[in-house]
Amino acid sequence: MTYSRFLAFGFSAAILATTVALAPASFAKNKAVEVLKYFDPMPQKQYLNESQDRLIKKQAFKVSELPNTPPVKNAEIGFFATVPGDKLADVDYISKLLENERTTGIAALVPWKLLEPQEEKYDWQAVDNLLSLCQKYNKTLILRVSTGGVDIPSGSSDKPDSDTPAWVFEQGAKSVKYLDKDKKAHLMPIFWDQTYMAAFSNFINEMGSRYDKNTLIHSVGITGGGFRGGTAVVPTTIAKDGGEKTATNETGFASQEQVENYLRKQQGLNEKQIVDHWKYVADIFPTAFPNTRLNFAINAPTPNRSGEDALDEISDYLIYRYGSHVYVTRQDLKNGKHGFDDYRVLLKFRPDTYAGLALLPSVTPEDMEKISKTALDDGVSFIELPQEILNSSDATVKASLDKLASHMGYQIISQKVSIPAELAQGEQMKAEFTFMNVGDATPKRPVRELDKDVPTSYKVMIELKDDSGKSVARILHTPEKKTETWKAGETVSWQQALKMPQLPAGEYAATLSLYDPNNDKRLNVLDGRSADKTATVGEIKLGTLKITPSSTASSNTQSNQ
Repeated sequence: MTYSRFLAFGFSAAILATTVALAPASFAKNKAVEVLKYFDPMPQKQYLNESQDRLIKKQAFKVSELPNTPPVKNAEIGFFATVPGDKLADVDYISKLLENERTTGIAALVPWKLLEPQEEKYDWQAVDNLLSLCQKYNKTLILRVSTGGVDIPSGSSDKPDSDTPAWVFEQGAKSVKYLDKDKKAHLMPIFWDQTYMAAFSNFINEMGSRYDKNTLIHSVGITGGGFRGGTAVVPTTIAKDGGEKTATNETGFASQEQVENYLRKQQGLNEKQIVDHWKYVADIFPTAFPNTRLNFAINAPTPNRSGEDALDEISDYLIYRYGSHVYVTRQDLKNGKHGFDDYRVLLKFRPDTYAGLALLPSVTPEDMEKISKTALDDGVSFIELPQEILNSSDATVKASLDKLASHMGYQIISQKVSIPAELAQGEQMKAEFTFMNVGDATPKRPVRELDKDVPTSYKVMIELKDDSGKSVARILHTPEKKTETWKAGETVSWQQALKMPQLPAGEYAATLSLYDPNNDKRLNVLDGRSADKTATVGEIKLGTLKITPSSTASSNTQSNQ
């Protein structure tokens, strides 16, 4: 099947997948208002995402604090230190990033050229080295592959730098040449070119066969359709306008304006084409990585209103089709300005998946202070940080990072758990629970429905172990108020009568977990009942439960508070 036929199929499938009821009449578009709102720098408190009929509300994050509580670390959330392109092989540099107590892992953008220097001749050393270091420090990797923008030197003054292997262009893939501020030439593919996309698709499938299910990978970027692992189809590292007015594709364009004009006039660039192209790219990755989480950059493909509209359609397609299998990241934040459109996309998908930010070194202490507030308003769960920010000695930066670390993502604290001290054989266990979430997101357990991961509730599990430490019973239930609805600052309490398995009389050690039975995963929570609130755990110790013969059961109760 040809690339164009794939596009047609993807576009038709998208229409079928996203058909929804019409918006209520009270939310009908007023064309004048729709135009004017884009000139208003202040976001609305709420608006209707008409393509999905979802009302999205602007709501400030309310900080809830408990004294002397550390951040609650989990695999999906935290700070990921950015590894620059020229440091991908620097073991000492990367080790220092991973040694930092603040980090959950690292984020790296690896050029395709490094991994497939010759067609179907793969060299995975760069990725394997990163994963090996993550394993050493028990941390994870956000992995993206770049096809333009990192620009490993070609080694020749006659050839422009590129992230795409030379053999792809030799096979006839179309390209665009641009010049940096020093007049150095760079080459990137025309991202929707059929020859290029066929080669890149084959590469991603090969990468998936090697790395899917690797638990050291936090997420794999949906890349190859834009510049530097993002969504932009024009270079973002050159000036927006100006430059040599006589520049051609042969000599190299000196501005974004010139590149975009060339792409529109000579290479068929338009908004429908961008949307169809990105849907095609997006569908490559869930096939190659059906188990590993993916990561999509929610930045506009072109720097204009139509680019923002295209981003809406692409991101709607991705998240409503694949759900929490795809995380979203707002990339290249250079200051503390809170862009309306990217902010809106983050809010839109909070119920469906987890979101992140990627910061540039240009972010100032004043910017960080603003971001520490707006990121929590947006429900951000992970942030990619350059080492300049991560290791900053500035007091404002440190305070901002502390605030984010304590409230990013879901931060679950167990405040009360009560179970009986003794229980007769065959008797139900009457238990009480109180939890609090001080984070800006909710704990969502992904459950696969066809090719979509739907956010559902974690189970609450009481596990019983015998004298040897062997698990003899796992008693699970779904809380009345499901975990994916545990909002920030909310205390959730309930009572539950739990059916007990038949166990021999004796004493058993009891523990509590928030549990995913699909992958035997336990969430880290803070045991807020303890005076020592210095560590988070996957299992909370509840003490000893004594099982007695039915005729000698005691009514005594132990309360773990």
